[in-house]
Amino acid sequence: MALLNADCEGPQSESMKVHKAMPGSDQAIIADSRGVWKARKSAGRSRGLASFLLACVLSGMLGPMARAADESKNKLEFLIARNQVNDPFFHHSVVVMLPTTGTVLIVGLIINKPTRITIGKLFPDIPELKSKTDEAFFGGPVDIRTPSIVFKSASTPENALKLYGDVYLTFDPDLISKSFQSRSSDSRPRLFLGRAQWAPGQLQNEIRRGGWYRLQAEGDLIFSSRPEDLWPTLHARAAPSKYIQYRLPPRIAPVPRQKISAM
Repeated sequence: MALLNADCEGPQSESMKVHKAMPGSDQAIIADSRGVWKARKSAGRSRGLASFLLACVLSGMLGPMARAADESKNKLEFLIARNQVNDPFFHHSVVVMLPTTGTVLIVGLIINKPTRITIGKLFPDIPELKSKTDEAFFGGPVDIRTPSIVFKSASTPENALKLYGDVYLTFDPDLISKSFQSRSSDSRPRLFLGRAQWAPGQLQNEIRRGGWYRLQAEGDLIFSSRPEDLWPTLHARAAPSKYIQYRLPPRIAPVPRQKISAM
């Protein structure tokens, strides 16, 4: 599966470098993420990066394949990697697709791959985060240095993209810190490092070649306390039953031709 650059430039060639860290490669993730958050001390630069990323999302850089969230049922579209996908980034992955109306890139977050590191270990220099024991999740191989969070909010926050209902996504460092500082247990912030990203037509190609199932499912799966159960559960729901039997209509015997006698 080809990877794309983190900015709004479209697909990159094989020679172009992408910020990567293998799932579970904690030292690489820590090093990359600390570098970005140390730059947060230069507030203008960090807020500019967050605003740029969010602007790309809100302006429709993402793509038509991800449908808008079903507000009445609080459902989102998910990609479920089929069992034969062996790519180390996407093997047994569940990807939530960001709802958009754009036409360029398609973006999602892998939601079932927690790392072995905590928020506190990632950001020890930020007082409000260094004591947090929440696990960071591997969101995808594109731009692994840029954290984002999915969180709940009773009011509409600035610099955040609404996913469905009261659930939002943000790249903004200040909003990320504020969400983890919140004493409300309803916020439930979940931090992701990196994201999954496809060029137009690329994902549809992978689906046609048997790489993914598409499934509408409950948005709250993003916050599952048992992420290890997500893939087997959703894969079983999305995959056609092996016991389905396809029956052909009964064969109809041909009607014998009748000889027509000459009058």
